[in-house]
Amino acid sequence: MQAIEKKIFTILKVFILLVLLLMFKQTFISYFPNNLSTISKVILFVISDLIVLAILFIVYRKTLIKDFKNYFKDFLNNFEQSFKYYLVGLIIMIISNLIIVVFINNKIASNEESVRSLIDILPLYMIFSVSIFAPLTEELIFRKGIREIFNNKYLYIIISGIFFASMHVTSEDLGINTLLYLIPYSSLGITFAYTYYKTNNIFSTIMLHSFHNTMAIIIYIIGG
Repeated sequence: MQAIEKKIFTILKVFILLVLLLMFKQTFISYFPNNLSTISKVILFVISDLIVLAILFIVYRKTLIKDFKNYFKDFLNNFEQSFKYYLVGLIIMIISNLIIVVFINNKIASNEESVRSLIDILPLYMIFSVSIFAPLTEELIFRKGIREIFNNKYLYIIISGIFFASMHVTSEDLGINTLLYLIPYSSLGITFAYTYYKTNNIFSTIMLHSFHNTMAIIIYIIGG
C-alpha cells in the first residue's frame, strides 16, 4: 500500500511541477500592469524563472547536489561519454526536420518560430532562458520526474521522449502535417532519456540540453 501511495504522490508531484513550469510565468506577470517597459518585463521574466528554479531545487536538492559533485569532478570524461548518445539523436532530429521542412511543410515548427521571434526582441533574456532555465527545468521534470514514475526502461524512455516533444509542439501545430514535428523533438527527448537512464546523473542531460540550445541560439544569432 505504501508503494502505491508513494507512486501516486510522485505522479502528483510531477504534474504540479509541470503546471508550475507551464503556467507560473504567465500567472505571475498577469498581476502587473500591461504597459510595463521592456526592461521591466525582462526583470519580471527573470524573477519568475528564478522562483521556478528555486522551487525545483528545493524539491530535487538531494539529487542535484549529489549529481553535481559526481558529474563535475570528472566533467570532460562524463560529457564525452554522454555526447555520443546526443549525436545519434541530433542526426535523427536534423534529418527528420529536413524531410518535414523540404518535402512536407516547407516551414519550421511554430514553437521554433516563437523562440526566434523572442530572441530578436529579448536576446539576453532568451540566452538565459534557452541555455540555463529550459535545460534545468525540463530535464528535472521530463527526465528525473518521469523516471521516478516508470520503472520499465523502455516505457520510461519512450514516454519521456514523447512527453517532452508534445510540450514543444504548440497549439498552432495541431494539423496532421505539423504533428510530424513530434518526430524530431521526440528523437532528442528519447536521447536525453536514454542518456539519463545510462548515466543515472541528471547533469549528463542538463549539460547536453544546455549545449544543444546554446549552439542553436548562437547559430541563429550569427546567421541572422
